Amino acid sequence: MRFCGIDVSARPDNQQLCTLHERRGSAGVELVATFYAPGRVEDVARTIQGFGRGEAVIGIDAPSGRRLGLLGEGSPARAALGLPDGRYERMRVCDAVLYRRGLPLYPVPAAEEPAPDWMQVGFELFAALAPLGLYIPDGAAGTLMSAVGSGAIRSGRVFETYPDAIFCALLGHRPPPKRTPWGGQQRIAALKLKGVVDDDGGLWHRTLDEIDACAAAYAAYALAVGLGTWVGDPAEGVMVIPTARLLERYTKLPAPARSALA
Repeated sequence: MRFCGIDVSARPDNQQLCTLHERRGSAGVELVATFYAPGRVEDVARTIQGFGRGEAVIGIDAPSGRRLGLLGEGSPARAALGLPDGRYERMRVCDAVLYRRGLPLYPVPAAEEPAPDWMQVGFELFAALAPLGLYIPDGAAGTLMSAVGSGAIRSGRVFETYPDAIFCALLGHRPPPKRTPWGGQQRIAALKLKGVVDDDGGLWHRTLDEIDACAAAYAAYALAVGLGTWVGDPAEGVMVIPTARLLERYTKLPAPARSALA
């Protein structure tokens, strides 16, 4: 089984694929990372389909669909989430659930609104991988968040995820920006603690896009083994985060001490 993660780019030829597969190691099961050269949507889709039918689970770092306006005034979803009046109306349900926990996301446009280039590429990826089945949780009627449970991939193998939320969930707090040394170190440490190994020099040799793709691949592993949580309204699209339970709030750690200048 290949657990696949795709980091989406606005550049058509820069879609980043990472896969994980299980290997028995001296300390237990390892998740061995394979990183692919960046390519186009059709290149990535062809590679994944080449793994064989039923042999891949795929997490994509992009919205699976457009906003449907399910958080309009007086909507059942607003009542279920207890949203304050006048806020979150231009968000998808899954985005609002995460945003309230301190996990900001990019706004997703409605059908009649233009989408950013990278988001449009994401829609194309979901369409290209549609034969593998979009993940829609079983028995989700009236529910906006739940554990994925065992056998989740029977409900579809392609799903939306979000690396920033993945790392927050794995760490229990919001790490520094990924372009800072400490932010990068925390993200790599989170993956290594989950058993992810890179035999070709280690994760420190990888780009930021490759690390995000690897996080999405770990979310695919979590969905496959029943260790994740999904959020959102299945009619609009759900997001899978690799944790058994989302915290009520993810906050930043205190900044390091700095002495005042004389």
